[in-house]
Formats: sequence, structure tokens, C-alpha cells
Amino acid sequence: MSEEFKCDLERLFDISTNDSDLLTVQTTVDTGFEWQAVDECKEKISPHLRVVKDRGKIFFNVNSKDFSKVRKLRSVDNIYVVASIQYLTYNTENADTNLTLFKESVKTCSQLKKCLNAWKEITRFPGKLYPTLEDYQNVVEIYKAKKEQNKNDDKVPGSKKRGCDPKLGEENDVLSFRVSCERTGTHNFESSQVACAVGGQMQDLYHWIVDLTSYQLEVLYKITHGQVIMGLRVTPESLHRRNIKYFGPTTLRATIAYNLLSLADPKPGDIIVDPMCGGGSIPIEGALELRHSFIIGGDNHEKAVARSRLNFEALEGSFKSDLIRWDVMQLPFKNSYVDAFVTDMPFGKRMGSMFDNRVLYKKYLLELARTVRVQHGRLVLLTYDRRSMVGALQVAKNLLKVKKMLGVSMGGLNAAVYLLKRTKLTYEQFQLSANNVTKSS
Repeated sequence: MSEEFKCDLERLFDISTNDSDLLTVQTTVDTGFEWQAVDECKEKISPHLRVVKDRGKIFFNVNSKDFSKVRKLRSVDNIYVVASIQYLTYNTENADTNLTLFKESVKTCSQLKKCLNAWKEITRFPGKLYPTLEDYQNVVEIYKAKKEQNKNDDKVPGSKKRGCDPKLGEENDVLSFRVSCERTGTHNFESSQVACAVGGQMQDLYHWIVDLTSYQLEVLYKITHGQVIMGLRVTPESLHRRNIKYFGPTTLRATIAYNLLSLADPKPGDIIVDPMCGGGSIPIEGALELRHSFIIGGDNHEKAVARSRLNFEALEGSFKSDLIRWDVMQLPFKNSYVDAFVTDMPFGKRMGSMFDNRVLYKKYLLELARTVRVQHGRLVLLTYDRRSMVGALQVAKNLLKVKKMLGVSMGGLNAAVYLLKRTKLTYEQFQLSANNVTKSS
């Protein structure tokens, strides 16, 4: 954590602390796409928005009345209201002393009630945020019995969703919560110990029900060396889970799909194509967000196209889009026709092989270069197989130029995003030049 980031974040939080209408918001984003999230925030919230960027997250202040704009962001995964930012000095000999520090940090958090009230309004939680001890005692046993009875019904095969939507609660509900702790750095205490200490202190103060699985409020305690950030999560589940109902082996997260599309700098009237669409994440995100563009998705696998159709049919409304089964090495477009290609390339881990990619990537890139608009066309390509991409770019270097390359981390895997721009050279000229080289050799 740089000193510059530390100072900027402190100043940002101080501003919201001194204004009852301002909230400091933290959003998480896949590492490498932070600038796309910053740009979207300035576009959809305010062009003058002050944003503090960190690895995998961004922070900014927003008026509580404008929080609906934050919930419309499509580049971010999770949204938190920041209740405190503190810097603690730990006892290297005694872990219990440090756990006491965390308990005290809850007691001394002057912004916690303000943020809790904002959380209740944002999530539309209808229940009791500040129950009495009697309220708690009246419902806790009933809550536990009901949870035990319904525990098997809550389990959905393949679902990773935790918690429940606060707005689905009832007026007489006592808030259920959990504390999660994430740590960076070396400490003499465990994350579970911090979560237990902070959670116990909150329960003593507010008489909430502890529930580690079906909670309505998740309190995130993020420890980065000596910095401690307490955030209240306002998204019941990660925003990347939207749109897709039918998943395939390599289904792309919706938030990543949005960020890839934004890198393509789409313009009204553009024809945007995902030539290897899989389950349709990119075409669906494009159809929902880019209403003034025409979106086409295609794949050579019949099951992939069928899955994409099912996902489109599960959405409400009509869209300027189409799905086609094709061979990506023989696309049904004339030369210099498509404005932008945006796709998740086969990467040889869960689909395809690295050996095949060395040959296929070259053919893919040449076909995309043929059909994308000369001089103005853009390609945004996501891949884990950088070696094959480097070889393909060498073959197509006269047709495509690298404008930007982002290193991104998704689910623990390191990938790369290439933004390519089409050169002025026509495909016919490229072929003629290639033939002349072949003859001379």
C-alpha cells in the first residue's frame, strides 16, 4: 500500500465523515480493470467524481440520495459502504491485545450508525436494525429452529451464493449478520479470530442474530498490514452473476464482459461481434448496455449457440442482436465490415489446448483482421495463452497494431487483454505481399 494511496483515501473518508449526506463507497473489480471502473463511475455518477484507485478496488464519495447510480455500475463485482478506516499498531507479542484493539475499533466507530442507516435504506431492509435485548431473546430460538428446518431447502446444487436479500425480510425480523475478515500481511492472529471478536462486539452493542450462511448483513473487515477498513456490503451477491442462466465450461463473468466491451470504445451504429461467444456473456452484455449498436455472437459449437439463445430468451425485452453458428476461420462477412471484435479466446486450460492454439491463433487473427474495418477497426481479445498470442501478432503485425495490453487476474488465473487497432493496409495488399515473400524464398 503506497503512502500516496493511504493519504488520498484518508482525505476522501474525512470528507464524507464531515458531511452527513456523503457516503464513502468501496467497489471491487477484477484486477487489471480498475481504470475501466473509474471511467464508468465518472460517466454514470459525475464527471468530476474523485476516485481513489487501489489493486482490485476503487473508492469514491457519493451523496446518499444518488446511490441508485452506484447500483447501476456494470464494471464492478461488489459494493460496500465504508464505515471506518483506521490505522492500528499491533502488539507483536500478544495476539489477545490486538483482538481487543479490534473490539475497541467497533466501539469508537463514529460513522457506523450513519452507515447502518444508509445500508437499511439502500437495501430496503424492512426489519429491526436496532432491536432491544428483549426483541432478540424473543426471536432467536424461533430463528434457529426455522433455519434448521429449512437448511436442506436452501442448498441449490452448484450455487455459491451466500446470504440472502435483505429486502425480502419482514417487519418484525431482527437483523441477521456475519463478519468476514480478509488479511494481507503477517500477523499473530487469524482472520477467524478477528471475525469472532468483531462479531461478538457488534452483537453485544446491537443485539443482532449471528448467521454465517443466511445473513442479511455482511460486515467486511479488511486488514492490510496496519490499515483496517470496515465495510457494509450492499450487494446480496456479486454483480457478475447477472444475465446468465445456462452456464457452459468457460462462461465469462458479466462484469468482465462489460469491461472488455468498454475497451473497444463502442460508438452508436457500430457492428460489434463476438466470434467465439460460448454462453453469450459478451453479446448479452453488449445488447443490454449498447442499445445504439448492433451485436452479433457466433460459435462453431452447436451447443454453445443453443446455450446463448437460451440465455437471451431468459432476458426481458428485445435487442439489436443476432446469434449465428459459424467457423471462426471463415466468417460470413465481407472484408472491412465489422467495427469491433470482442471475444474471450480459447486458452487451453478448460477448453482446447496450448499446442493447438499456436496454429489456430494465427488463423483466427488473420480472419479477424480481414473482416474488421481498415484503419478504424478494433479488436479486444482476452486470453490466458500469451505465448500463442505473441506468435499470432507477429504473423499479423502489418494488419494489427497493439494499442494496449492489460495484465488481469480472474479467479486466481493470470490472463491478458489485448486492444488491437487495424492498420491502413488492405487485406488484399497484405496477401499480395505475403505471396511475394513466399515466392522469393
